[in-house]
Amino acid sequence: MKRFFSTLTLFSVLFGQQYDQLFVGTRPLSMGGAFIAVADDANTISWNPAGLPGLRRTEFTTTYADLYAMGITQSYMGFVRPFSDRVALGFDWSNIGFDDKELLYAENKMNLAIGVQPHRKFSFGITLKYLMRDMQLDGTSYGKSSGVGYDAGILIQPLKNLKLGVGLYDLGGTQVAYKDKTNETILGQAFKLGISYMPIDELILAADYGDRFHFGAEYVLASRLSFRAGVQQDVTGNEKLLVPSGGLSIKFKSLIVEYGYESHPYLEPTHRFSFALQFSPAVVSITSTVISHNPVFRSLHRYYESETFLKVGLKNISDADLPVDVSLYVPTMMDNPHSQSVTLPPKSEEEYDIGVSFSSDVLTSKKATFDNLVQPEVKVTYKQGGEEKLAQKKMESSYVLGKGKLTWSNPDMIACYVTPADAVVDKFARSFIQYYTPVLNDYFGRSNLGRGIILYDALGTHGLVYNIDLETPFLDIADDKTAFDTVKYPGDMLRDKIGDCDDLTALYGSLMGNLGIETMFLDVFKPGAGHIFLMFDSGIKPDEVGKYFLDETEVVVLNDKVWIPIEATLVGKSFFSAWKQGALKYNEMKAGNFVNEISVKEASAKYLAGSHITQDMPMPEIDGINDLLKEDIKQYGVWLEQIVYNAVGNKLDAAEDYYDAGVKYMEFGRNKEAINMLETAINMKPLFPDAINTLGVCYTKKEEYEKAIEFYEKALGQSGDHAGYILNIAISHFMMGNKGMAKQKYDEVILIDPVFAGKLDKVFGAAKASLTGSISMGPKLEISDNLELELATGSSKGLMPITKSPINVKPTDIPQVSHKKRRARSDNTVGITFARLGNYSMAIDFFRKSMEYDPDEIDYKINLAVALYRMYKYDEALRYYEEIKKKKPELVTQLDFIESMGEITPIFNKFD
Repeated sequence: MKRFFSTLTLFSVLFGQQYDQLFVGTRPLSMGGAFIAVADDANTISWNPAGLPGLRRTEFTTTYADLYAMGITQSYMGFVRPFSDRVALGFDWSNIGFDDKELLYAENKMNLAIGVQPHRKFSFGITLKYLMRDMQLDGTSYGKSSGVGYDAGILIQPLKNLKLGVGLYDLGGTQVAYKDKTNETILGQAFKLGISYMPIDELILAADYGDRFHFGAEYVLASRLSFRAGVQQDVTGNEKLLVPSGGLSIKFKSLIVEYGYESHPYLEPTHRFSFALQFSPAVVSITSTVISHNPVFRSLHRYYESETFLKVGLKNISDADLPVDVSLYVPTMMDNPHSQSVTLPPKSEEEYDIGVSFSSDVLTSKKATFDNLVQPEVKVTYKQGGEEKLAQKKMESSYVLGKGKLTWSNPDMIACYVTPADAVVDKFARSFIQYYTPVLNDYFGRSNLGRGIILYDALGTHGLVYNIDLETPFLDIADDKTAFDTVKYPGDMLRDKIGDCDDLTALYGSLMGNLGIETMFLDVFKPGAGHIFLMFDSGIKPDEVGKYFLDETEVVVLNDKVWIPIEATLVGKSFFSAWKQGALKYNEMKAGNFVNEISVKEASAKYLAGSHITQDMPMPEIDGINDLLKEDIKQYGVWLEQIVYNAVGNKLDAAEDYYDAGVKYMEFGRNKEAINMLETAINMKPLFPDAINTLGVCYTKKEEYEKAIEFYEKALGQSGDHAGYILNIAISHFMMGNKGMAKQKYDEVILIDPVFAGKLDKVFGAAKASLTGSISMGPKLEISDNLELELATGSSKGLMPITKSPINVKPTDIPQVSHKKRRARSDNTVGITFARLGNYSMAIDFFRKSMEYDPDEIDYKINLAVALYRMYKYDEALRYYEEIKKKKPELVTQLDFIESMGEITPIFNKFD
């Protein structure tokens, strides 16, 4: 019996059972017992139940120790199970015992704990515990008892790396009842305050305060190896015992092995061992997945890559920001999944926009030609507790359509089939334009219309044929916006040479786009008359339609541009037939509001052309002018003659009529016809400086600069100093490379007309740009005399009745104006210059001189009258005005201010 009471006294001294429960766990005790605010493993059941919901995992742990090497064993098992991201339950069992066959002491405690986290920064928990004690001596029980107690805890996380904890133990005291129905309070009410801080991700510093001070630290190396140290010291008592501790653990996947060491100043050290299994659940879950596009069109892959392709709902139940990688795999369209990094906020459930990137062979692989029903898959990877975690979800099946497939639910999508940069398209367009450069320059004035004619006829010569798609005829499916259509890529169309209206439209639009000419597709949606064709930018301004076209119905004025509509399905016939049909079709459908104009430029910015690679193919041999192009050159000539004839008032009688016709031809780049008209005008009226100057401009455009300068000088000889004529001389010298002479002539221009000052670079730059630029190397057509005659054969000779046949005019044939008249014009020009400078006194002197040399020229008298008026010489000005009224009464309204005798001084364009 004496041994019994000695043993009971020993347990009371060692564990202080009257006022404090005995804590467990290798890890907490290795940190000096500073664990109230750490509370991040299964040991938190006993230490602070508020930490349970923060574990986010199922965990099982065991601990064993021989306390102070005295044969007093401590065993512990704990189990934690989360039931949601905010609620978790824990259950544990602990035992302290001693057994030497004579004397047995056993204390068992079972805890059932629940933790709740209503907010990510706050959680609380309560524990219900059941205690059983028994002490036996030689098999006889002395003091068998049991009882129930309660613990509670609070955990607050104000900052990401800072936590505060409160532990309340044995609320109201824990009592046990003996067999004799007596009760005893064996554990008094106690509390602990704790704080933990993580200065870096791998390091925890912690401190607790209760009946003792507790300090501890833990450092985790590579998420596998942990080192711990701590110390605890009594708060009260005469001898404040200091108990140091330490430990380490190693983690392998879900298994953790721990060792702890605690040194008592008077007793042997205690060694603790723990084994734990942590089955971490996925803190991230995929709540929803929706592909923004279904079905998926291969040809729109670049559009998909520029937009949100997937919307994925992700839930993060952890208490911290969590970086994750979201990957999407679409079978048959990817070699490797597309991956994108996202950071999930703590305790969040949000939807995220995920992009996509497809394989480079998405349009060129063998499987690209087939339709496929595939099942995309989404995976989310992240690290949790140093381990790689994965959440994945198979999505609903999606229909991936082979290349060339399209629906007309959004007609703009056809822009993805416009591939102006395709190597085969580029080669075809450049080959024909290069070869027919002489035709483009001499017959079509380097216009967009000319380029359109050459390329359209090239397609017909190449052998392209319009054929309704038997599987998906455009006419039948146009009304059904959900039906799948098949569109060929332009390179494939050039190879196959047969296609539907959409195939031909995409091809011709790509060829024009290759030359930098903007196009618009015309989607006809009239029920039963579905169709698509196109129009291209003529390069003409809207206010000049009447100047460059026969009728406004020939073109479409839209978006501040003038467009030429073309019916691409008439390939193999002349361009003018396709133009006429295109204009008729557009006007008919537009009248009923059945046409949708699609800007290829704008649509292509959204629906980017697919990365389609056309296998190289031999280009058609080009030899001479094909029959289609010959026909269109002749039709163009007839069409142009009509425009010119309308411009001259449907008559060619006077020299001025031929001059106007020549100017009109020159505007269209038809320099040969322009020269013929201008020469006729000069033959009819030898003293015609404007016609002579314009003839020089024609030769400048033909790059015959020396001959052009001769005509400019002849024009000056007839007109006197003329800023425009001298400027043309300057431009010709500049184009010949005579920059010094060009600058000298330009300075003369400024003296005559200061309005040109400061515009040297602009004037010469514009002149250079207006002429035929450098032509790339390669074969070009040579237009022989016989070919030229053949092309002229079909033009209408009777459309414009020419009363005077053109006679070749040479500079030497142009008569000179008398010396006195040239001097008069020169003095008049100088007088105008002084008048513009405001020096009317000098201007009057030069105007008088010009009248002395040429008294019959009425313009000189007009200038003199205005200058006298501005010098307040009203009587003399009025005398000249009366003289002008008799000779040219039509000028009265321009000069009647002279009669006001100074009361009115209006603007005079020559001077102001």
